[in-house]
Amino acid sequence: MRSNGNVVLTEKEIQKKQIKLEKVFTQMIETLGYDINDQQLQETPKRMAKMYVRELFQGSFTEEPKMTVFENTEHYDSMVFLGDISVKSTCSHHFIPFLGKAYIAYIPNDKVCGISKLARVVRWFMRRPQIQEEMTKQIADYIEEKLNPKGVAVYIEAQHLCMIARGVEEYNSMMKTSEVRGAFRDNSDARNEFFQMVKR
Repeated sequence: MRSNGNVVLTEKEIQKKQIKLEKVFTQMIETLGYDINDQQLQETPKRMAKMYVRELFQGSFTEEPKMTVFENTEHYDSMVFLGDISVKSTCSHHFIPFLGKAYIAYIPNDKVCGISKLARVVRWFMRRPQIQEEMTKQIADYIEEKLNPKGVAVYIEAQHLCMIARGVEEYNSMMKTSEVRGAFRDNSDARNEFFQMVKR
């Protein structure tokens, strides 16, 4: 079974992947010249394997969140906004985290969703290796597919540890990406209202 291009694994398959990764991480630590029997490192391969499979990359192996959708019986046609959603993802270039906030808005057509589902969508998409630009677009694609809104807007700002811990070693930069569609792209008032909400 596939979900948004990702393979959905059974619990048994996830366990097998975790055991295989544990062996890989053991080899990596030994290759770096460290003693795997050191008390500080003995359980490290197991912890690393669990972290990657069960936490950092679980969005690659688990089913998409259930988007609870309701009929827009009151014909609400203004912006629905959810902000300051925590983002903790992993850069696919160096497998180092990037951390920040996501902001989502949509203008309903004939459907509205449970507001917590927007946060769950972000959490599902963030749990995989990727670049921030792709994640921003994927979240917008998903909301557009599930709700068919008049407009959708997604804005993400994050600090990338690959720029802090290595390379340019830039501590104060913040990467910002946005995806605006439908009414948010066509109507400058709607777009401005969204970005004003982000600033607040």
